[in-house]
Amino acid sequence: MMKFEFIERSLKVVRNILRGKKMSFEFKNLKVADIENEIDLKKKGESDGTNNLPSENSEVFSITENEAITKYDEKRHEAVSEAARFLDPIKNKIIGYSAILGKKHFFIDSFRNRVEQSLTTGSGRLSNLKDSYDTQDKEVKHFKLTHDISRDPKSLTTPKMIGGLLFAAALFFIEVKVNTKLLGPAMTGGEAEGQGISFAVAALNVIISFLAGYFLVKNFNLQKCLKRTVSKIVLAFYSVFIIYLNWCLGAFRAIAEQKGQVVQWGQTETVVAQATEFGNVLYPWTVSWSFYAAVLSFIGIGFALFSLLDGYFFDDPYPGYGSIGKDRNENKKEINRIREHLGNEINIQFKNEVKKVSDERNLLISESLKQWSINVTKLESTFANYRRYVKKIDDDTDHIIEEYRSLNSNFRSSSAPKYWKDKEGNIIKKPFNTLTEDKMDPKLVFSDMAVIYLDKNQIEEKTKSLNNEINEEVTAYVKEVNAFKEEVNKRITDMRSSYNVS
Repeated sequence: MMKFEFIERSLKVVRNILRGKKMSFEFKNLKVADIENEIDLKKKGESDGTNNLPSENSEVFSITENEAITKYDEKRHEAVSEAARFLDPIKNKIIGYSAILGKKHFFIDSFRNRVEQSLTTGSGRLSNLKDSYDTQDKEVKHFKLTHDISRDPKSLTTPKMIGGLLFAAALFFIEVKVNTKLLGPAMTGGEAEGQGISFAVAALNVIISFLAGYFLVKNFNLQKCLKRTVSKIVLAFYSVFIIYLNWCLGAFRAIAEQKGQVVQWGQTETVVAQATEFGNVLYPWTVSWSFYAAVLSFIGIGFALFSLLDGYFFDDPYPGYGSIGKDRNENKKEINRIREHLGNEINIQFKNEVKKVSDERNLLISESLKQWSINVTKLESTFANYRRYVKKIDDDTDHIIEEYRSLNSNFRSSSAPKYWKDKEGNIIKKPFNTLTEDKMDPKLVFSDMAVIYLDKNQIEEKTKSLNNEINEEVTAYVKEVNAFKEEVNKRITDMRSSYNVS
C-alpha cells in the first residue's frame, strides 16, 4: 500500500514540475479566415457558381476545395516537421532512460570480490603473525626452561622506557647541580670550573653506571657461563673505580676546607689553591674528612648505584628475555586487534553496500524513473495536441467546403454537382472526411515514436511497474547480500578461533 502511495506522490511531483515547463509541442492555431483569404474563397465561390463549376457530372472536389485542403495540409506538414524536431531529443531520452530502467542494476560478484579480498588480506596477515608468534612463544618457553623462570617476560614498553630514561636524566642533572655547588668553592675557577668536572663525574656515575647495570648486572641472572663470570669481574673493577673516583672527589673538597679556602655552602668565590699539606687527593684515606666532603662522595656513589639499578630494571632483568617477550606480545596484540576489528571492517563493508544500494534505488526512482515519466508524458501530450490540431483542421476544412458550396449554390444556374449528393440524391452535409487516417493518427504520422508511445493510463501503470521492479530487485539483492553476510560471519568466527592466542 505504501508503495502505491509513494508512486502517487511521485506522479504528483512530476505533474507539478511539468506545469511550469513546456511539457509538449504546441501546434500553431490556424484561423479559418486566414486560409479563406489566402485562397480567395468568396471570390472563387461566386465565380465558380456563376460559371456552373464544378459541372453537374463532377465526382471529385473542385479546384477551390482542393486548394483549401492542400493549404491546410501544407500547414499541417510544417507543424509536423517542427513537432518531429521537438520530439527527437525526447525520443532519445525516453530510449535512454528505458534502457537504464530495464537493465539489471545490482550484481553481487564485485561486492563478493571486495569482501573476499579483505578476508584474504586479513587471513594472510594473521597467518604470518601467528607463525612469528608461535616461534617467539617457543623461544620464551625455551628461555624459561633454560633459566628456570616461571614468569612471563617484563617487556620494555614506551612508558617504562621514557620513565627509565627520565629517571637517569634527572639523576645526571641533579648530580651536576649538587657537585657544582660543592666543588665550586674548591676550584680556582669557581663554579664554572667545578661544573666541567661535575659533568665528567656525573657522566661516569650516571650514564656509564646505567649502561653497566643494563649490560653487566643483568648477566648475573644467567646460568653459569663465561659471559656471567666476565660481567662480574668487569663490574667489580668498575665498582672499585667509581667508589675510588668519588672518594678522591670528596678528599679534594676536604683538603680545600682544611686550608680555609672554601666559602660557605651556596657561595661561589674563586679563591682555591693547590692542596699539598693536608693529605694527598690520590690517597683519600690520608685526608681528614669534613661533612660536605662526605656528602660529595656519597652523592656520587649513591647516584651511581641508583643508575646501576635503573639500568638493571630497564627492560627485563634477564638479558634478551624482555626483547623476546616484547616481540611476542606485540604480535599477540596485533593478532587480537585484527581478530577483533576484522569483523567490524567487514560489517562496515556490508553496511556501506546496503546504503549504496538504497542510494542507487532512490536515484533510479528520483532521477531515471522521474525523467522517463516526464519525457514520455511530453510525448503523450504532444500526440494529444496533434489529435486536437488535426481535428480542428478537419473541422475548419469542412467549414470552408461548406461555405464554398453555399456561395457556389447561390450563383449557379445548374443543379448541384454529383459528388455533393449521396446515393439517394440528398445534399451531403459535413463531415466531408478530407483527412485520411494516416494524417489523423499521430502514431502513423510520427511512426518512429509509435513504439515508445504510451497513453496516460499506460504511463501510470508503467511507472508503477518500473517502481515495483526496482524495489523488488533491491529487495532480492539485499536478501542475497544478507545471505552472504551470514556465510562471511561464520568464516570470521572460524578465523578468530583458528588464530586465538589468548
